[in-house]
Amino acid sequence: MTTLIQNPAPEMTREDDGFLRDMWYVTVTAKELKPGKMLQKQYLGEPVLLGRDPEGRAFALRDICPHRAVPLSKGQMWTEEDGQTSVACPYHGWRFNAHSGQCVTIPSLVEGQNFDLTTIKVRRYPVYEQDGLIWVYFPADPSDETLSMARPPRFANMVLKPGQSEGRVKYIERAQLECHQDNGVIGLLDPAHTPYVHQSPLWRSSKGLKPKEKHFAPTELGFTMLSHKPVNSPLYNIIGGSIKVEIQFILPGLRAESIRNEKHGYLGLAAVTPIHKDLSEITQIMYWDTPVLDALSLIARPFTHTFLQQDARVMRWQGEYAQYNPTLMQIPDADTLMVWYKRLKREWVRAREDQRDFDNPIKPAVLRWRT
Repeated sequence: MTTLIQNPAPEMTREDDGFLRDMWYVTVTAKELKPGKMLQKQYLGEPVLLGRDPEGRAFALRDICPHRAVPLSKGQMWTEEDGQTSVACPYHGWRFNAHSGQCVTIPSLVEGQNFDLTTIKVRRYPVYEQDGLIWVYFPADPSDETLSMARPPRFANMVLKPGQSEGRVKYIERAQLECHQDNGVIGLLDPAHTPYVHQSPLWRSSKGLKPKEKHFAPTELGFTMLSHKPVNSPLYNIIGGSIKVEIQFILPGLRAESIRNEKHGYLGLAAVTPIHKDLSEITQIMYWDTPVLDALSLIARPFTHTFLQQDARVMRWQGEYAQYNPTLMQIPDADTLMVWYKRLKREWVRAREDQRDFDNPIKPAVLRWRT
C-alpha cells in the first residue's frame, strides 16, 4: 500500500492587529444568510465563509482550502450519504463538513492509497443566531477545540412583543469605514461630534450647543449611560409619552440606544466589526414595537444612509492622515468614553493573558460636555 506524504504548510503567525479575540462579533443578519447559500467575507483580517445548510443551521469556516489555498466559498454545498452537509472546494473537489471543518472526502484518492482524512481540517468558527443576527466567535487560539460556546452579549432592553423570545430586526443600514476598528468605535462613542459631522434637521446644529450632564455606571464588558429624560427630537416625539433613554456600550464594538415609553420601545444597535486593520464595517440595526415606525421606516432610510456616510467621510479623512502618526489629544469630559474604551480593551487582553476573570476598570461617574 502507498502512503501519501502529508506536509501541510503552517499558518502564518498573526501580528498584533489590535483586535480583541475570544469574543463574539456581529456579521450579517439572519435573513441575509439563505438556506443552501454561502457568503464570502473577511473579518479581523481573516477570510471567512458564512453559510446556512439546507436544514437552516448557520456555519462559519476559514475560507481557504488547505490543499491549494482556493476559497471554499467559490465551491458548493454537498449533502453526504449520512445526511451531513459539506462544502466542496471548486479546484479538486475536496469536501469538508460544514459545521466541524473536518475533511470527509478527497475524490482523487484510489483504493490502496492510505491517507488519514482526520488529519485534515479547515478552521471552524462558533456561530450563534440571536435576535435576527449571525454572531461569529473569533478565538485567540485557533487550535483550541474547547472554543467558548457561551451566548453572545444581549442587551437588557431588546424590544420584544408579548410572547417573543427574540428581537426582530426591522431595519438595517451599513457603511464601510476606512479605518481601524478602534477609530470607528471611538467615533461611535464620541458625544461631541454630532452637531458638526451630522448636519441634518434631525440633530442639533453647532449654533445651538447646550450643556449636557450624564450619569454612567459600569456594566458587563462595558458601561451604560443611565436612563434619563432626553431633549426633544423628531424620533422621541414620534414615540411620544414619557420617554426614557438609555445607552449601553459593550466590547468589542457594540452600542445600543434604548428609547422607551410606557407602552412602546425602540432599540438602535450599532456594531463596528473589523474587516482588516484599515477597514471596518458599521452596521446599524433597529428594533421596535411602535406601529408608527413601521410606516415611517422607508421615509427614514435616506436619513440613516446619509448619517452613516457622514461618519464614513470623517473616518476616511482621519485614515488618510494616520500615516503621519500624529499625537492625539484628549480632553475632559467629552473624550472620557474613548479613554474608557481603551481601558476596557487593555483589561480584556490582560485578563486573557493571566487566565483570570475580566475585572471591569470603569467606575460610576458623572460626565459633562456641550453639544
